[in-house]
Order: sequence, then C-alpha cells, then structure tokens
Amino acid sequence: MPPSSEERRPPITPQMAVRVAVLGGFAFVLFAIIFFRLWFLQVLSGEDYVSQARENRVRKVRIEAPRGDIVDRNNTTLVKTKQAAVVQITPTALPDAELQAAEVYRKGVAQAEKDRLAAAAQLRTLERRSRLTRRERRQRKRLSRAADEARPVPIPPIPAQVSDLRRTFRQLGRVLEIKPRTIHRRVIEGIAEAPYSNVTIKTDVSRAAFGYLQERKERFPGVVVETQYLRDYPHKDLGAQLFGSLGEITPKELKEEEYRGVAAGTRVGQNGIEESYDSYLRGNDGFTRVVINALGSRDDRRSTSRRDPIQGQTVKLTLDLGLQQAAHNAMRRAIGAANGNGNPAKAGAYVAMDPTDGSVLALGSYPSFDANLFAKPISQSTFEKLNSEERGAPLYNRAIAGTYPMGSIFKPVTAVAALESGVYRLGEIINDDGKFELGPQTFKNAKDAVFGPLEMVKGLEVSSDVFFYTLGARMNSEGPVLQSWARKLGLGRRTGIDIPGEIPGLVPDRRWRDEGFAAYRKCVRRKHVPAQTLEAVAKCGGIERPWSTGDNVNLAVGQGDLQATPLQMAVAYSAIANGGKVVRPHLGMSVEDGAGRTVEEIHRTPRRRVKIATGDRDAIMKGLFEAANAPDGTSSDVFKGFGSSRLKVYGKTGTAERGPGQSDQSWYAAYVPHPKRPIVVIVTIEKGGFGAETAAPAARLILSKWFDLGQREFRQGSDQSR
Repeated sequence: MPPSSEERRPPITPQMAVRVAVLGGFAFVLFAIIFFRLWFLQVLSGEDYVSQARENRVRKVRIEAPRGDIVDRNNTTLVKTKQAAVVQITPTALPDAELQAAEVYRKGVAQAEKDRLAAAAQLRTLERRSRLTRRERRQRKRLSRAADEARPVPIPPIPAQVSDLRRTFRQLGRVLEIKPRTIHRRVIEGIAEAPYSNVTIKTDVSRAAFGYLQERKERFPGVVVETQYLRDYPHKDLGAQLFGSLGEITPKELKEEEYRGVAAGTRVGQNGIEESYDSYLRGNDGFTRVVINALGSRDDRRSTSRRDPIQGQTVKLTLDLGLQQAAHNAMRRAIGAANGNGNPAKAGAYVAMDPTDGSVLALGSYPSFDANLFAKPISQSTFEKLNSEERGAPLYNRAIAGTYPMGSIFKPVTAVAALESGVYRLGEIINDDGKFELGPQTFKNAKDAVFGPLEMVKGLEVSSDVFFYTLGARMNSEGPVLQSWARKLGLGRRTGIDIPGEIPGLVPDRRWRDEGFAAYRKCVRRKHVPAQTLEAVAKCGGIERPWSTGDNVNLAVGQGDLQATPLQMAVAYSAIANGGKVVRPHLGMSVEDGAGRTVEEIHRTPRRRVKIATGDRDAIMKGLFEAANAPDGTSSDVFKGFGSSRLKVYGKTGTAERGPGQSDQSWYAAYVPHPKRPIVVIVTIEKGGFGAETAAPAARLILSKWFDLGQREFRQGSDQSR
C-alpha cells in the first residue's frame, strides 16, 4: 500500500518554521499599517481633506485697487487713475529660444550703459583741465558723443526654429494692429528688463480687440487680457520729473518690511512721489472667489463671492500748480533769451520753497516731458530720447540731481564762514584793485572790473571776486573753515527731500584732494602710464595734484571742484534768511480719504540749527538787498519797480565757469520775506551766460506769479529776459 500524501510530505524543520513565522509577522505588520493609515485618512482626517477639496474648487482672483489721486496745495488734481484694457504675454509660455534671445539683449544693453558711464566719467575728468592738446580736444568730442547716450543694441530676430511663436505673433498683430516684429521687440525688451513679470504688448486696446481675445483664449496661448488701472496726468509735462512711475513689485521688494503683505504681481511706485508715498496711494486689493470645474475651467453657473477693492488715499502736495506753470514758462523764456544772446542754452532747473518750513512750492527741470508716456510701457528708443543730452535729457531732474559749480551765489556762504570764524570782522576794508595775486597766479574780477575799497555789504552788492578771493585765502590757513560752514548750511550732503534720486554733490577740501592725488600717483605707478596725460586721466582719474591755497580761493567764489544742486542752494539761502534753521525740503503736505477729510498731516522737522550772529546775518542780508535794489547792484535793473516797492527782494546773481570752450552757467537766488507768503527762489540755466541776463529775469517771473502781480509784471519780466 503506497504511503499517503501526508506521509510523503517531509516534516517542517525548525529553520523553516522560523522563516514562516517571520514572513507572516511582516505581512501582518504591513496589513496593520495600511489598515491604520486608511482609518486615519477616512475617519480622523476625512473632514479636513473634504474641506481642502472644496477649497481647491474655489480660486481667489485678485482685483487691483485703483491708486489714490495726487493733488496740489489747492486741491487741483495732478495725477489721477483711469481704467484701460491691457494685453500681456506670460514669459513662462514662451519657448526657450525666445528667452535666450532676451538674455543676450539684456547683456548687450548692460554693457552699452557701462561704456556710456565710463565715457561720461572720462569726459568730466577731462573738462576739469585748463589746457588740452589737439589730440585731447578730439578725444573730448568723441567722449562727448559717447556720453550723451548708450550705443543702440540691436534686437535679436525671432528664432527661426519656433514657427508656432511666429504664427502667434502674426495673429496677435492683426488683432492689435501692430507688426509682429514690434511684438517681438516688446517681448525681448520687457523680459530683459523684468524677466519675472508679464510683458505688456499693448495698453489701452480697443473694446473690439479686448472682446475678440477674451473669446478666443485657446488660439493665443500665453496671452493675458485684462482691465488695468493706468495713471493719468492732466497737466502733462508740469512736474513730470516728480511723480514717478509704477511697476510690478520685484522679488527684492517683496522681502522688505514696508511691503509686508503685498502680493506678487502688485504694481507699486518705483520712483518719485509714487514710491515715497506708495503705502498711502496703493489702496487695498479686492478679490473674487470663482469655482473651477474638474477640467480646470471657470464654472460660471456656480455662485461666487466678491470683495470690492478700496481705492488708495489722496496725497496732497505742497506744490502750487500755478507757480509750477509760471516757473516752467519762465524757464522757456529764459532759455530762448539766452539763445538770442548767443548762448547755446538748452536746459535748466528751478526751486521755489518756503524758507520757514521747507515746503516746496515749485520744483522742476527744463525741458520736461509728457508724464503720460510712462503711464504705458515705453520703447527703448523713446527712453533713450528722454535721456539724450542732445534733446536736453528731459527725464533728468536737475533740481535735485544736477550738480554744478555755483559761481557768485555761493558768496553768502563764504560770508557766513568768514564772519562766524572771525577771519573777517564787520567794517573791515579790503581793497579791490581788480586782481588778486597768489604766487604766480593772478585772479581777476569778471569783465576786469575794479571796485576799490570794500566792506562786506558793498562786496556782496557789487559781487567783488577779489573781495571773496581774499577771504578764501585767509580761511585756507585756518583749516576747513569754509568747507565746514558750507556743509552746515546744507551743501555736500543730501537735503532729505521726500523723493528718491537726490545727489549729495561735493564740497572739496584738503583731505579729499590729497587722498585723490595719492590714489592717482599710486595708480600711475601701478599701470605704468605717464602722469598728466589723457591716458592717465582715463585710467587713474583727474586729481593730478595735491590741495593748494588756490583751491580755497576758487571755492570762495563758488568755482573749482564745488558741485551742488539748486535744491541745496535753496536750503542754504533759507538757513541764512531764517536765522540758522536748516530746513528739510518736502513735497508731501497731508493725506486725505475719499471724502476729502485729512487723515494725516505730513511734517518734516528741521535737519539742524546753526548759530549765526544777528549782526553778521543782518550785514549779509543787507548786502543781498542792495544787490537787487541799489544802483550798483548786480540785479537792480532786473528788479527795478518790482511790486511797486511794496515787496523787498533780496537777490544774488551767479555766473559759473564750466570749463574751456563752454558757455557759463547762469544762476540767480532770490528771497522775499513776506509775512504770510515768504519764498526763496533758485534758478539756473545751463550754458545760459551771465546770471543777471538769463536767470534773474526768470526768477522775477516766478516771484511775480507767487505774489499775483498781474500780467504787467509778466510782460516786464519777459522784457528783462530779452
């Protein structure tokens, strides 16, 4: 009888039994893990996941808040907001070849701008030299052309391997009525400037084009069509350099404390008033909750919720629109008059300010531009035109960033320094025989004038260079006395005005020049270039000698290496006029809500106070009064009969040399101590010639408007500028 199957099966060995037990235990553990995980997901966390699934069906779409208005001190609207349709392209939807082309273009633009800045630096250094060789004069012309604007960078062609992109550009171009290559150029320029942002192809498109693109989104992949708020500037070029522009918040800004809670993609102020008061103007975005179906499309059949955006607050400025308009017109007349007198004037700047608290009443640069250009994206060529020196660089705010030698309007600063340091005492006579000799050098008065014995008041009245040369030489032996007082009064440092872009300027002293000269000598030795040559200037800068008494002599009359802005001079004159309070200039006045109620007053405390003896100040002010009113005064002809003698005008002309072969810089500084409407006015005209002939008549026109002296004053001021 054969054995049964159980008898034929070999017995399980102990080793096999252990293996079976381990495998069985492992399988049991795995089963337990899966069981408990399913129990956790379905029982303990089920409600949470259901809630998340519901949220995943509902998307929050941001609704941009319109920005607040900007108004002047009289509530006249300067900047407002309007709605417009905008067509954009998302960079992530573009092929890699197009993005690579944009990167090549970006590097080319960066290099071109770097070359332009290098040429401008070499040109500035070269122009400080009194004598130039023929080769250096040719070099100056070449550098001048190179410094005017960056060399143009060609736009790469549409990549040949992306036929779909070409087709999309053609179709989009037909709808928007622009050429495909224009779309390509805007894409390249936009990505090169801000690779993280959507590229705006056209702003303020027609209603028909807007509807067509909205209905056919699948035919235009990556094209975004939406309604956007744009800034509108009803007065176009008035104050255009002040307001600034908007742009999408950058990744760097998102990390800053002042932008905490601001969503990516939000447009914020990028410069000017828009940047300084962005937190007030920005407003609060709203949102719409929309239901998304399983295919990722919006389900309009389902109900949605909405929170309306809240418009930003209104920012009121200290500016007076009427005075701004008058100043702009005065500059145009003055430049026309300068050209009529044979000066190649193109540009200038003006500041009108309350000397008691720093409220800026008018501030601007001429020529200006239509601010509406920046309400929409502009082309690179337009941007280059706005920066072109050939066109007067209208984008450049000369009032806060234009640094120039001051000429004779600096003399009151020299007077304060000499009197307060004890280098000169009131009543002392200095003989002006028409020249001041310093070693082998001879310094002379303008037009070789001779004024004879002078004291401080008369020295300011007739603007004697020899008188102030003498004070400059005396102060040089006392240390940086003149420099210290110039800085106390606001020169050589930023004034603290509430818009970005201000330049500190330069008050030269022994330390600055000696350190620069030491660096120059070290550079010449290291680079093995001959000293005091054009090659040395290009490679090592232009500080080719140490400090000398002549530097202080030149500084005393506002010449030499001195560089200051019109706004800084307005602060300095205000400090002298008000008795030593160095005001902080400001444009912001208050913040108002939608109903016109004041939410916040904007106050700016003085930067500091400097002590000026009453007798010293009175003497300086008398000198400035005589300069504008006495028969021998440098601007008495301009202000003859001003305000029927009811208004006291204190003024000082300035004519600053700009270098060999260049026309002089024209300056005028004026102060009127009205009990309710005090004002300081600074006017400068580049290449405008004598201050009394060009800048002073413009200052009179500005004052005439401020004191509402009527059309007769405007005609008389215009006649003075001819």
